[in-house]
Amino acid sequence: MNPSRYSLPVLALGLLAAACGPSSQKDGEPGPVSLIVLVSVDQLPSYLFERYDSLYRGGLRRLLEDGRSYTDAVHDHAHTWTSSGHATLATGRVPARHGIVANRWLEQVEGEGTRVESVDDEGEAILGVPGKVGMSPRSLRATGLADWVVAANPEARAVVVSGKRTTSVLSAGQTAAADVYYFEDDVGRFVTSTYYRDSDPEWIERFNRETLPELLADSLWDCTVPEVWRGLARRDAVPYENRGRQTSFPHRFEDELDDEDEPAAFFDWWDHTPKLDRAILALAREAVTSLSLGRREPVDYLAVGLSQLDRVGHDYGPLSLEQLDAVLHLDSELDTFLEFLDAEVGAGRYVVALTSDHGVVMVPEYRRELGEAGRFVTREEIRQARGAVGEAMARAEVPEQKKTAALKALRRYSFIADVMTVEELSTGQPSDSFVALFQRSQYPGRIPGPLAAYGLVVRMTEGSHPGPEVTTHGSPYLYDRQVPLIFMGSGIESGRVSAPVRTVDVAPTLAALAAVPFPDDLDGRALLPPN
Repeated sequence: MNPSRYSLPVLALGLLAAACGPSSQKDGEPGPVSLIVLVSVDQLPSYLFERYDSLYRGGLRRLLEDGRSYTDAVHDHAHTWTSSGHATLATGRVPARHGIVANRWLEQVEGEGTRVESVDDEGEAILGVPGKVGMSPRSLRATGLADWVVAANPEARAVVVSGKRTTSVLSAGQTAAADVYYFEDDVGRFVTSTYYRDSDPEWIERFNRETLPELLADSLWDCTVPEVWRGLARRDAVPYENRGRQTSFPHRFEDELDDEDEPAAFFDWWDHTPKLDRAILALAREAVTSLSLGRREPVDYLAVGLSQLDRVGHDYGPLSLEQLDAVLHLDSELDTFLEFLDAEVGAGRYVVALTSDHGVVMVPEYRRELGEAGRFVTREEIRQARGAVGEAMARAEVPEQKKTAALKALRRYSFIADVMTVEELSTGQPSDSFVALFQRSQYPGRIPGPLAAYGLVVRMTEGSHPGPEVTTHGSPYLYDRQVPLIFMGSGIESGRVSAPVRTVDVAPTLAALAAVPFPDDLDGRALLPPN
């Protein structure tokens, strides 16, 4: 039965009775869930996660052995970016319904277009960082898991910690009644927005003052991958990694410092290493302890956005030795975190989901080494294509000819696979599966991509990579959409499931496991327990 059909008062009485009544539950045995934990690993494609399966010895191994792993989980939308992915995970809806179509887009209001960053809000400020634009979920058009938890019980606590502002805000849904923090490399500490608070709580101030400096003290990233495992990564020290400098271990901040770098450059270097996720998980543990998450009557919510793999991936690419080292650090840190939850909350009292906001395309140069199609697209090529489209559409005599003119102008650009108008994405049946994915990414008045000013949405060819980073994501291809999905916790039967599922299923599944009511009109469904 879907918990969304329960009335809130009935649910609250049931939870109260369970909390106040006698309990014979033993440690580790299934019991009422008191804490929902959503762990999102930025840029973790399934092909990478599966490649290193045999190497896991810590938290990832435990999740695979004790949890329920869905091996065919995909994002069901085309624009596979951090903002759209996290909004989807948190709301159980596709971008066409939650409104976060990409990291940034062109917003059209009464014929005028404005460039919008997904969570930037000039009406808010970042606490303690003068001049830094604030953040809020005002662009988000749907409630999320944090909202549902707080609606079920106003005494519930929702906490989100991450390395990115976008991840933090969107994982918290629309509620302002949450502790939402991210690592700001302009100042080297965890910060929040005035949308959520007008001052930092004592536990955040203490963490930034006492714990974080110890984590920031290390300016060396050395390789921890045993020699016998290094063959699973591609060869090290290739010229296309890390802008052609310091392409192999060890990585030292002083060796990668540019003369023109600002004093805060160290924090930017540091949060592109595995040290970032170590700090995020340390802050998550501090939140659990300081706020007694999962140890009170209400069901609490904790979202942990781990950002290091995305930054390492953009700098060095998938299958790099740096990325393999980062994955093994993740495995170890998650082990510490899960053992902490066992001790602090109780192994039978929490449920955790691990997944990712998107995958990543293999580095084009490496794809060519493998004999696969891969192409680096320069900014100049994109600029030229944009200019050609503008000229062609301007010459079109009637609106119906504009798309035909645009397609004709783009034929000489080998990295363009298809072009769609906003109008055709907004109405009618999709002509193919790619168009269907783009329709699920289309929200009225919001257009992402290089041809947004012309009302056009582009699909690049498979394997194409628009620079300037070593690699990226954002396409509708499976390497960008297929991600791990594992649930572990109270009452969840372990095993691997090959049936196809979607990332819109994450939020309703976590809500159902914790008996938290959720809306009936989601795009996703509760995978556990069975309906």
